[in-house]
Amino acid sequence: MAEILVKEYRGDVVENVHYGSIAIVSSTGETIAYTGDIERQTYMRSASKPIQVLPTLLAGLHKKYNLSEEEVTICNSSHWGSNHHIYVLQSIMEKTGLKEEDMIMNPTISTSATPLADKLTLGSKLNPVEGKSRLQHCCSGKHLSLMMLQRELTGKVTGYQLPDSPVQKQIISFLSMLSQTPTYRISLGIDGCGVPVFALPMRNIALAYAKLADPFNLPDDIREAITYNFDCINKNPEKINDYFTPSYYVNKNPDLLMKDGSRGVICMAIRSRKLGIVIKLEDGWSDEYQGIIVARILEQLQYDDKELIEQLKETYNTKIYNDCKDEVGHAEADFDIHIEQSYFDELFGNAEPEEDDSDESDAGTADESADSEDSNTDSSIEDEDMEELEDDEDTNETDKPSGQKNSFENSDFISTLLNMRSKKARSNSEHKPVTDHNDMDEPEDIDEEPEADEDMEDEEQLSTEERARRRAIRDRRSILGQNVVLPSSNQTFIQNPMTDPMRPVKSAKVISTIQNNDAEFEVFDKKDNEDNNEQE
Repeated sequence: MAEILVKEYRGDVVENVHYGSIAIVSSTGETIAYTGDIERQTYMRSASKPIQVLPTLLAGLHKKYNLSEEEVTICNSSHWGSNHHIYVLQSIMEKTGLKEEDMIMNPTISTSATPLADKLTLGSKLNPVEGKSRLQHCCSGKHLSLMMLQRELTGKVTGYQLPDSPVQKQIISFLSMLSQTPTYRISLGIDGCGVPVFALPMRNIALAYAKLADPFNLPDDIREAITYNFDCINKNPEKINDYFTPSYYVNKNPDLLMKDGSRGVICMAIRSRKLGIVIKLEDGWSDEYQGIIVARILEQLQYDDKELIEQLKETYNTKIYNDCKDEVGHAEADFDIHIEQSYFDELFGNAEPEEDDSDESDAGTADESADSEDSNTDSSIEDEDMEELEDDEDTNETDKPSGQKNSFENSDFISTLLNMRSKKARSNSEHKPVTDHNDMDEPEDIDEEPEADEDMEDEEQLSTEERARRRAIRDRRSILGQNVVLPSSNQTFIQNPMTDPMRPVKSAKVISTIQNNDAEFEVFDKKDNEDNNEQE
């Protein structure tokens, strides 16, 4: 369940609290630190923008239209509609021929003219644009990116907001690949600006951001697009929100990337640590608390940019005033993340982490004991994996399902485990489709540890050993081939070999195909697919 992240004091008494969860995951899939419910299904909201722009970059449209690094950055942004943002957006339209009236959202005022800007310590220095326009909408840069790609794939800009459009299919493929989440487990909603928004477990969101920090096992062209986009954001941090915001200070550091989303979502990537971080406040009230929450996380991770941490603490005014303009209280971040002890051992060469007063409490002692048991459980499960791998060391490519190709084949360990799991799954005689929330027939995960998926059970009622065992199982299988997504600028294939390898990939009848500029998407007859599966 969620934990308290922020407390609001009136005098010396805590008057209000804000609950939330935090997940910190490595690029290899281990849960490094957490607090709260990190399996919570969570909408990424605008924090998905650094992923949504990747298909446009992979298609080379930034080169085709000679977009500057500033212009690429604003395609990732939830900008505040200040003068410097509007200038860059107008430049994109001039280069691409796109028109403001083709954006689907309604005109709005600049965020830098709203009460949120007044809460910034230096908010009075912002320069908002007067009146309303679509360009002043915080998502207009993203919309221009989507319109570019939609026109490239279909010859027209209309329809880019539709979930079954070529643009949205490519985006969900990238998200599936980076988060290692099968597409049928990614829930869709409609964002504030009218385009699809994606929900998936917090731990998977953190993994996606870890892949932005360290795209080590991705194809070269995708890795180059991720790295280029990351660099553009670092060089133009004021284009993501605005000057003097938390993301401005974070993104000035070339080691970090931060993107927030509406309703209490904050995501970060740390290159040097190869970590992805996601924060979700349950009540959605995060804007003025972004700085103090991120600062506390960086402190507990012992991140060495002390100047940044102090800047974040002062970004928003955390003092509470009454109607007489008297200071009557304050807000502060008050939480501890549970960090795997082995993380600091590896990071600092077995050096002890700096002491924290909170660790002297009984709760801190209990956490350390649990961490020790977690570490032992992880080790035992790793040993089991290696024994299985040795037993299957002769497995070769002919054991894979027909037509399967793996984006991550440069990793021998992952390739071997993929082969091993595919063989085990095919030999399993009992399997059946399940129905997700959209009433679409989807296969069950075939897993040697099915009991680990009992997420509905209250983990507080489980023993420490059982909680550790389940977390270790989730870590072990997080990136080891349960889904493989192969996106490219021309076509996107989605393969989930571990979901139901016994079902033929092309059992459905193709009833229509969209093909433009070598981009091909097949639409299958669902009823025909069901009939074929029944015959099997």
